[in-house]
Amino acid sequence: MTRTSLDTGPRTEGPPVRARRRMPRLLEVALYEFALSTAMLFTVVTAVRWMAGPGTPFAALFPTPTTQLVAMGLLVGVIVALVLGPSMRRETAGHLNPAVSIGLWLLRVLPARVVAPFVVAQLAGSVAGVALARLAWGEAAARVGHAALRPAADWSIGAVFAAEAAAMAVIMLITAFAGTRPHLLKYLPAVVGACVAAVIVFLGPLSGGGANPARQFGPALVSGTTGLLWIYVLAPVAGSLFAALVAGLLKWRAPAR
Repeated sequence: MTRTSLDTGPRTEGPPVRARRRMPRLLEVALYEFALSTAMLFTVVTAVRWMAGPGTPFAALFPTPTTQLVAMGLLVGVIVALVLGPSMRRETAGHLNPAVSIGLWLLRVLPARVVAPFVVAQLAGSVAGVALARLAWGEAAARVGHAALRPAADWSIGAVFAAEAAAMAVIMLITAFAGTRPHLLKYLPAVVGACVAAVIVFLGPLSGGGANPARQFGPALVSGTTGLLWIYVLAPVAGSLFAALVAGLLKWRAPAR
């Protein structure tokens, strides 16, 4: 399985002065993760504002919640695929999702020391992206709830938790399966992007279709709708844990670091 290259130990190559001036690799990649998460949430809130906001000139293009979800699914799925492909080739970050980072650690792909910085960067980027969207669009962003997710009124807490966890488990199981088969890795960005799009389209009207703690963290905090935030944070992590357990039983894990 492709590993994230994050050697934060001392370097012996090159002049000592250059080594001291170089930004630590872990900090560099965490900042990259923060920037990507910021851009992602800004894009999501912006898309919701212009597709579903009151008075939008694009209302005719997205006349129903279903068309809005399809457009959002395609948008986010393409972004995930475009980010994941180059990230895999560079062996760096680009997870955009704390549950993915935790899942890759459980699968022994990501070293333990980078998990907390990645998760903090992703959640901070989520808040920053929503805040930037609020600055850019003002009350128009507030009128769409800063793109905060909401489950269907007739869905119980248990059903929402199970759906969000299951969605993440499927994504991580696909990742684990492809990760131990090098000939499949080139297809992984497109497959994961398609899975994310499907989660948004099909689970959006039911559980909210997040499967990503960072997707709800910023919108919930900025909009003040934090009542169900714990579900959207913990359920995807539970899904990653379940996927790692299954992958371990099936021996899909990468060798120990």
